[in-house]
Amino acid sequence: MLLLRVASRRAVAASRRHLTVAVTGEVLLRGAARRAVAAASRRDLTVAVTGASGYVGSYITEELLKRGHEVRALVRGCDTNKEKAAHLQALPGADRLTLVDGGDLGVKGSFEAGLAGADAVVHAAATVVIGRDPSIASAAVDGVENVLSSLPSTCKTFVLTSSIAAVISLDKASLTFDESDWNDYSSLKNGDAYGFGKTRAERRARDHCKNINFVALHPGIVLGPVMTKPHTKASPVFVRNLLLPKPILNPNSAHFVDVRDVAAAHCIAVERASELDGGRFVLCNDETCASVNPVSLGKVAAEACPEYEYTADPLLPPWKFAIGKALSHVPVLGPRVMTEYERRVFEARTTLSNARAKNELGLTFRPHADTVADTVRGCVQLGIAHRRA
Repeated sequence: MLLLRVASRRAVAASRRHLTVAVTGEVLLRGAARRAVAAASRRDLTVAVTGASGYVGSYITEELLKRGHEVRALVRGCDTNKEKAAHLQALPGADRLTLVDGGDLGVKGSFEAGLAGADAVVHAAATVVIGRDPSIASAAVDGVENVLSSLPSTCKTFVLTSSIAAVISLDKASLTFDESDWNDYSSLKNGDAYGFGKTRAERRARDHCKNINFVALHPGIVLGPVMTKPHTKASPVFVRNLLLPKPILNPNSAHFVDVRDVAAAHCIAVERASELDGGRFVLCNDETCASVNPVSLGKVAAEACPEYEYTADPLLPPWKFAIGKALSHVPVLGPRVMTEYERRVFEARTTLSNARAKNELGLTFRPHADTVADTVRGCVQLGIAHRRA
């Protein structure tokens, strides 16, 4: 009787084990099937990228090709200037790349040919200039208007490359920001045309994209490896100037992010657009969430790549800022010397949260030192560096 009971218990246990294996196997198969379907749908996407030969646009294009997408790359002047997009044609998977000459932010209809037939559009084209010139804001607002008016009927997703300039508002008592914050402070009058334009452009895009998926991404200062010499004159100019050397723009706070992380975020937004629809995501690495001055890049670079020479001279040293600040309060003359925005940005210490990008996009941001080192190495490969004697 005892032997029968033991045998019976063993049989039940074995049955349970078989059932568990069967259920687990079925769950795994279902998961694999879902992943296969998702992967298949991703491979079928045709994604148009504006500003595709620019610094951020080039890495978005590279990442999209790596993930198996078809890419329509809008590059102004690529028909007459073959070198402008040569680095894109050399990317792995470039057989799925179609170059289209077009996409002028200020010309209505110039995006139509490049966007035709796209399932998703990534609007990465931008004019990144800090100052009071109204044309800076126009490039952002008119540019997004021109792209939105040219979206094809096939387009189901619009991903906007915005900026933390649309999030950080320097008139607030607390200078800690996340995606719930909007920059309602910046204006043409107070001297921040770029922040003003980026905020207006995002709101315009959000209002337009009622019937398609919309995601806005807000990177900080983008650093990392570079593909071409013109890329070193974009946001990697901070590191380029350390090596040349030239003075560095030195606001009190800065927030940095790796270009490869920015590219990954764009691809995730494209692939998971229906799930992320309406979302805003701040993109900055962990170290700079606590605020870092651009001049400190010199120390980081020297520790990461000590074999090169660096000079971290601030463009606006304290004594010069003090004089400018005093003169800025003089009626009529003051705003021409230093705007209200410039006073605030050179004094404020801001903090950003990247928690949402980590939790919802699943991003793990590269360490700041690694990003700076890779920026240095990229500049070195292009001949922009001086070895220590």
